[in-house]
Amino acid sequence: MMNEEVLIESKMGKRNPFTVPSGYFDQLTEQIMQNIPEESTQTAQIHEIKPAKRAILRSLRPLFYAAACTCIAVFGVATYQHLNKQTTETPQLQSNIVTVHSYSDAYIDEATDYAMLDNDDIYASLLADM
Repeated sequence: MMNEEVLIESKMGKRNPFTVPSGYFDQLTEQIMQNIPEESTQTAQIHEIKPAKRAILRSLRPLFYAAACTCIAVFGVATYQHLNKQTTETPQLQSNIVTVHSYSDAYIDEATDYAMLDNDDIYASLLADM
């Protein structure tokens, strides 16, 4: 790497080949501002339309909220009536349902051992179910 630097210095010297023209930075900002295009009429129209749409949406926001609340209320009442209708139509079926639980003795023994229940606890839980 040092050999390459020595070779370049021997050919080019230590002089910096890059220079800035005199007075370049004095007029730089003016040149940049001249090159920036002014806002076209099309973008100006877009800026005028967006606030109008926002204003319309803001004015309609309470109506959207009212519509959402109305939908929730309607679906809530419909669901309540549907559930109420199901329970009132089937009281005879519900009164005739008898639940039968059958468990194997091995399962009960394992469960009581796991839960560390003694006979008094088992009797108490059976009486609570009645």
